[in-house]
Amino acid sequence: MRSTTTPADASTDTNLLFRRFGALIVDGLLLSILVVVTVLALGFVGDRIVGLFGGPLSTVFIGPVGSPMFMLLTSPLVGLWVLGPVWFLGYYVLFEGTTGQTPGKRLFGLMVLGHDGSRCTVRAAAIRTVLRAVDGAAFYLVGAGIAVLTDGDRRLGDVAAGTQVVHARR
Repeated sequence: MRSTTTPADASTDTNLLFRRFGALIVDGLLLSILVVVTVLALGFVGDRIVGLFGGPLSTVFIGPVGSPMFMLLTSPLVGLWVLGPVWFLGYYVLFEGTTGQTPGKRLFGLMVLGHDGSRCTVRAAAIRTVLRAVDGAAFYLVGAGIAVLTDGDRRLGDVAAGTQVVHARR
C-alpha cells in the first residue's frame, strides 16, 4: 500500500501549485483525447447506420431526424457538448474517488486526501469536480488565487470537499 505525506506537509511546499498545474495539463490532454475519440466514433457509427439503412429504417435504430439520439450520433458538436461533461465528471470522480489520483496527479507524484489525512471518497471527489467550474474560471486563476490564500494550497473544491492535494510517497 502506498503511504502519503500528511496534509500538514503540503502547506510548506512552494512547488505544489506548479505540480498541480502540470497534472491539470496532463489530465486535460487525456480528457480531450477521450472526448474526441468518443465523438468521432459515435459520428462514424451514426453515419454508417444512416447510410446502411437509409432514411425510414434508420429511425428504428437512432430515432427520427432531429431527435436527441440522432443528433448525438450524427453531429460531432452535439456529441461534444453532451459527452464532454460526462467524461469530465466521470474521469475525475472515478480516479480521485477510488485511488486518490488521476493519471496526471500520479505522473506528478500527487494524491488527493481528506484534510485529516484520510482517503478521498467518491462524494468528496464529486464535490471537487463540480466546483472545478468555479475554480477553472479565467484559466484556473480563480482556483490558483484561492489556493494561494488558503492554508495548504487548497482550491475552493478542496475547501468544500474537505480535501487536500499532497505529495504521494513512492
